[in-house]
Formats: sequence, structure tokens, C-alpha cells
Amino acid sequence: MTFQFWSIFVVASLPVHFAPGPNNLLALRNGSSDGILSAAISMLGRLPGYIIIFIAAGFGLAAVLNSFPGGFALLKLVGGLYLSWLGASTALRLSKTVGGSAETRPKQKLTMRQEFLTAIANPKAVLFATAFYSQFLDPADAQYLAKYSSMVAVSLTLESIGGICFCFVGAMFAKSVRHETPLLWLAKGCGVLLCAIGLLLTAEGVRDFIA
Repeated sequence: MTFQFWSIFVVASLPVHFAPGPNNLLALRNGSSDGILSAAISMLGRLPGYIIIFIAAGFGLAAVLNSFPGGFALLKLVGGLYLSWLGASTALRLSKTVGGSAETRPKQKLTMRQEFLTAIANPKAVLFATAFYSQFLDPADAQYLAKYSSMVAVSLTLESIGGICFCFVGAMFAKSVRHETPLLWLAKGCGVLLCAIGLLLTAEGVRDFIA
């Protein structure tokens, strides 16, 4: 695996890991409410979810989804409903949990679980692991497993860096404002975006079932 190969792979992966997707929106919200350290710890909860997806993809998840087209539609539907619920619960939370006392902040285990469930319920992550990786690997290659493992390790590293960046932005925003209202609106805005993403995925899942 040459330097050119890794350069192309990393550059092509950056938009995926650094885009304001569902998990990074959670990191932004958590960074603004809990600080960068707590948010970064919560962000680690997404990694086991991605590992499960990558392992499944490495063992032929794409072939299973191609054999059962309704399976991916079901994943979209379930994932979309979860993201919609998570986003709505965040956006409609009227109490001042942002910047509040330790009693009103989300528990660490809860935010880690949210990161994990958001990662594993996101069909875009499954699409990335199956379709994107296939552009760089040949399953017939004798070194397929070693190359695949290396690419997964790089992807997880990039995902961690991207997540920490969003945690940092959220934490810096919290430090730059003097009142809780902007922080509350940031959290609600992240919730609205999560809900919108979830509704779009749900609509796609319903459409695929009907088609």
C-alpha cells in the first residue's frame, strides 16, 4: 500500500469524517454543554458501533444487503426513526440543561450510548463501509484482510479526530458566550438537524419499501 494509495484514501475520507453528520452534531452539542473532555469521552462511544459495521462489511455485508434489498430499507427506516426521536427529544427539551448543574447534564453513560446507537443506526455509515471501501480493495487479494484492517484503523483515527474537532468547537463556543440562551439554542439547533436527517432517512426507507 503506497503513499499515493493512502493519500487518495485519506483525502477521499475527509468529507465523511469531518462533515456535520449525526454523530458530529452530537459531539458539538455535548461539547457546548459538558466541555471538551466529557464530550470527547462520550465521542468514543461511537467507535464500537463503527467497528461492528466495518467487521460486518468485511465479512460480506454488501452481499447480504444485495440479496435482501429490503434489509437496507429497513435499516434506513429504523435508523431514521431513532435519529428523529433523538433530535426531537433534544430540540424540545425546554429545561436549561445546557451549562447547568451536574444534576441536569446528561449522564456520561447516556451520551456515550447515544453516540453508539447513532453510529450503528446510521445507514450512511453502512454505505460508506460497503461501497466506499470496495473502491480501494479487491476481496481476491491475498493481503485483503491486512489491508482492510489498516484502512479501518485509519478510518477510526480520522473519525476520532473529526469528533474531537466538533467537541472543541462546541466547547469554545460555550466559553465565548456570556449567557446560557445561545448554548440552549445551539443544542436545540443540533436537535432540529438530527431530526431533519432522521426524517429524510425515514422517508427514504418508506420509499424503498414501496418501490
